Amino acid sequence: IEVIGRDLPEGSPSRDVLKDVQQEVLHIKQILSELLDYARPHRSDIRPADLNATVEHAIALARQQALSRPIEIRFAPADELPPVEHDAAQMQQVLLNLLLNALQAIAGAGSIRVAIERRDVHAVVTVADSGRGIAPENLTNIFRPFFTTKGQGTGLGLSLARRIVEDHGGWIEVESQPGAGTKFTIRLPLQRSATVVK
Repeated sequence: IEVIGRDLPEGSPSRDVLKDVQQEVLHIKQILSELLDYARPHRSDIRPADLNATVEHAIALARQQALSRPIEIRFAPADELPPVEHDAAQMQQVLLNLLLNALQAIAGAGSIRVAIERRDVHAVVTVADSGRGIAPENLTNIFRPFFTTKGQGTGLGLSLARRIVEDHGGWIEVESQPGAGTKFTIRLPLQRSATVVK
């Protein structure tokens, strides 16, 4: 497509069509990538690490996506949190997915609050946004593979996020009301002796 585009004369209306085709190819690539991520077995590299740093890295990436928008992303790390056994790359993927979903749910100005706290033998991460919320009839389906309310979505992001969290021995929950925002809660055990392979 790029070669064809270079051969077209300047001002040709076909150039705009080729740009659309390139965008659709990128969209197909994203869908295939998410399908492969969901389908292929993963070997988790679970080891004791700083969960505050893992979450902060995901937030930094999300803030780059929100630079031109009036959305504030606040972070409340957990003081004196011991190392939490987790795969940093996978948990960053989970958090970034939740943060990008939150950004998409906020139409104008708004805020996203990310917090970590220790509760007994678990580390609890919450991601709460001031967005449009999720309809009650959709809440029970959002973790189901291929369920999506987005025109461009694959419906695999949240199902993959749940699988990653469960592979860590934890669980993920959601609370939401239309017009009142959404809150995701992730609970991870502080210690988990064995790496999980699924």
